[in-house]
Amino acid sequence: MSTNPTTVDQINDENLIGPFAIVPKTDCKHLADRNYTLPQSAHRVNGRQPPCTDCGATQENWVCLEENCQHIGCSRYQEKHMLTHHQNTGHNICLSLSDHSFFCYACEAYIDSPKLAQVNQQLIAASK
Repeated sequence: MSTNPTTVDQINDENLIGPFAIVPKTDCKHLADRNYTLPQSAHRVNGRQPPCTDCGATQENWVCLEENCQHIGCSRYQEKHMLTHHQNTGHNICLSLSDHSFFCYACEAYIDSPKLAQVNQQLIAASK
């Protein structure tokens, strides 16, 4: 795959910086007007990620950040259970338990927002 932009859209895409470079969106309109917290279901068990609710996978899992939702789903590179959860519920915002990135399925983009700062602080505290 070429890393040089080849279409007008790619040339004008401010998120396309180079090979595998990802710049999170800072204006996701799908974030609720609240501060997000780390769901209890996302806490490590015996040093491992909690298992996918659907298949039991314990690596590359995501946790849904919808209020009062505790769903853990495996990534799109495994059985796609977090994607299926989004499709079935409309819950858009999730957190990777592998690299602690945030993703919005509606925007189809990684995201960053001050509303997610508390989750980051809770992740740091939980890893100590």
